[in-house]
Amino acid sequence: MEIRLEQIDPDALRVVQRLLRYQHKAYLVGGCVRDLLLGRKPKDFDVATSATPNDIRRTFRNCRIIGRRFRLAHVFFGRKIIETATFRANPRAEEDPIEAPADESGTNGTSAVAVDGNGGANGNGSAGSGSDLLIRHDNVFGTAEEDARRRDFTINGLFFDVQSAQVIDHVAGLPDLEARLVRTIGDPDVRFREDPVRILRAVKFAARCDLTIEPETFRFMMEHKAELAKCAQARVTEEFYRLLRAGAARRSFELLMETGLLEYLLPELAQAWRKEEEDPEVKGRIRLFWSYMRALDEAVVARQQTPSDAMILATLLLPPLRQALAPDAAPAQNMVKIVAEAVQPFFDRLKVSRRDADLCRQILLALRYLLPGSRARRQRTSLAHRPFFQDALWLANIVAQAEGAPPVVLDEAAPAEATAEAGSTEEDVPPELLVDAEDNGRRRDRHRGRGPRPEPAPSNQPAAPIPDTRRESAPIWQAGPRVRTPIPNLDDLGPLPLPRPAFLGRGSFGRWASAAD
Repeated sequence: MEIRLEQIDPDALRVVQRLLRYQHKAYLVGGCVRDLLLGRKPKDFDVATSATPNDIRRTFRNCRIIGRRFRLAHVFFGRKIIETATFRANPRAEEDPIEAPADESGTNGTSAVAVDGNGGANGNGSAGSGSDLLIRHDNVFGTAEEDARRRDFTINGLFFDVQSAQVIDHVAGLPDLEARLVRTIGDPDVRFREDPVRILRAVKFAARCDLTIEPETFRFMMEHKAELAKCAQARVTEEFYRLLRAGAARRSFELLMETGLLEYLLPELAQAWRKEEEDPEVKGRIRLFWSYMRALDEAVVARQQTPSDAMILATLLLPPLRQALAPDAAPAQNMVKIVAEAVQPFFDRLKVSRRDADLCRQILLALRYLLPGSRARRQRTSLAHRPFFQDALWLANIVAQAEGAPPVVLDEAAPAEATAEAGSTEEDVPPELLVDAEDNGRRRDRHRGRGPRPEPAPSNQPAAPIPDTRRESAPIWQAGPRVRTPIPNLDDLGPLPLPRPAFLGRGSFGRWASAAD
């Protein structure tokens, strides 16, 4: 396993080389090193350096410091971001040794913390009592070796030195990478109690990189998986999205089921799996679900594009609604209500943002107009301006691929007459599709609630008379005779009097007014 410089993003190399030029230590670190050693294309490149965030900002004009408690530097190259972090030490090592217990394996304090992209904890306070292993702050700067040891898994603790073109391994990550193992750095009991979201990260790396979880690490994952309920739901939901958006959704869900983690993430979905043997209909939905997951992975790999969170949710929630959303299905009285009632429990469980929830419902409803059917449907081009359209079209192709149907192709050059021939109007679309998520639920067509617009009269016909809505008692105005005012001869007017100064009035200034006269 080796890394060549031509495999590295040029902008990431530029950041490292400039930091080295200013006498700072700098390395590529984390997931990019892991992926390059595995022969995979990294999603992004991160840099770790001895320079402080303020030093980085002084070095790069195109830099912005983010975070209040866990400060990072983002170096911008157009829309690309090279995340640059300062070496950090384990903050618990800086605490009073009297308060820090000698045997850390006997504690079980847990709370919600944030984690940076490299697996380091990013908390929001000071460490609590000695019996609490939770990392609540992580802005203690340290050395490169300390920074490697504070990370979550050995495969994420590798540094790449650009100058020597060598991998620096402080945590025995190279042997684990060769054995294709996911192993925590240090005691897994302590590491998972410090941050339970690392359990989901272990599943993500195992599924995405086709790795095996080391037995001791797996044992403590199972022991502490209930601690996920104490983490901030926003962090758990974001990690759940990451499981499904990188082309390994099917394998990720298989691991979530095998480990029982699905019971803590989506118990409603886990309950449906338990009914598979009892209900043949549920068994068919689950079979359809696995087909959608496989098609989603293939589409992500083929497009090299990350799906949105709303599309991920729509793919997960589609199987129970598939028959109701079929283009040839009998129209329901209120399809919007049916979809909303089916998906709302999952939105409440995951604390989905309002925008993603609205877009997910619109994507599902749009499938009725995008999937092929025997009846004439609304032209797809008429939905192209909606914010959910591209995701809905992508999902329609995933459904077609999973079900063995021909791909859904958008004919953007279709003439306008085709829509009229199909007999479809704006009212064919459910009202939910006429709402833009960016407008906070307001209707896009604001005139729609005031009745139909008056149609303009054709150019070859006279315009219809405007009805007189005035009261009969009101007098009707009529034009009078035209009167032209004569223009006088200026010679007959004589000299005009000079205007009086404005400050010389009568009665206000007494004798000065009469003197002026």
